[in-house]
Amino acid sequence: MLLALAVGSMTLAADDSTAPRGLWVIEYENDIFAGEDRYYTSGVRLSRIDTARTVPGWLESIAQRFPGFDDAKAMPYALSIAHNIYTPADITDPQFPPDDRPYAAWLHAKFSTGTLTRHGADRVRVGVGIVGPAALGKTIQTNAHRLIDSPRPIGWSQQLKNEPTLQLGYDRFRTLALVGANQPWGADLAGIGGINLGNAHTHPYAGGFVRLGYQLPRDFGPPRITPAASGSGYFEISDQRSFYVYAGWEGRRVVRDLFIEGNTIGGRDGVSKRRRVAEVYAGVVYTQGPLRLAYTHVWRTREFVGQISSHDYGAFSASIWW
Repeated sequence: MLLALAVGSMTLAADDSTAPRGLWVIEYENDIFAGEDRYYTSGVRLSRIDTARTVPGWLESIAQRFPGFDDAKAMPYALSIAHNIYTPADITDPQFPPDDRPYAAWLHAKFSTGTLTRHGADRVRVGVGIVGPAALGKTIQTNAHRLIDSPRPIGWSQQLKNEPTLQLGYDRFRTLALVGANQPWGADLAGIGGINLGNAHTHPYAGGFVRLGYQLPRDFGPPRITPAASGSGYFEISDQRSFYVYAGWEGRRVVRDLFIEGNTIGGRDGVSKRRRVAEVYAGVVYTQGPLRLAYTHVWRTREFVGQISSHDYGAFSASIWW
């Protein structure tokens, strides 16, 4: 989900039975990296990018309705399973604040496919999930805080009610400028635009980022969890070490955010969303052989009316061909 998939990944296993057959990606996002415990407080995702030559027929049919997929001869695909937790500013307050975002957890899975060229990438994703007690947010956060001897959340009785989610997304990356092609040190500038549609998130978005580093790999930054515009899950195995630092920005025009506005029909009400949300981010990526490690720090503007401050969190990912 939110993964850039490349036809080139299939060649890894085409003629070598010992070559890795898939790329595994694990991501962990938490505001503990910012010394906080509120708002978007935790996210974890496990993904596998398959080197199979075909995707499920239903996903291929959806993808080919979008630009960039009309002439695609092969489209590898990915399956991701993720869990997000959202809380108000003060998790020790037994009374649910009327002007704060509600408690919520989201367990969701996504199928995605895409294409990669010299100049960019196109991606389509379809996701299903569940919000509410069935997502086990109370159990997970309470037990995690017990293990690390942190204040325990006591407001989960006021969380969003159970609601299934269905999401459809499309985005496009394009390399806008490149310096130092075929040189050890280089830099590039990329732009991204896309849209998320569904009862969990509906918003168009656009942004861009710059990379500077040694032996720049052909990717578009590391992955991040929804609703952020994710970088590429895919990367190519190389005998050379590579690393780069990067920084970027993203802007969203929010039409629907279930985790702020509350349940779609009935259930629990939330608060008034801000229609314009922006974030800036910066990080570092290191790649060696089949392994890639990345850390990104994100600073996000206020997402709802009455939010006491902006929010920031850290995002770590580890990827390995296996």
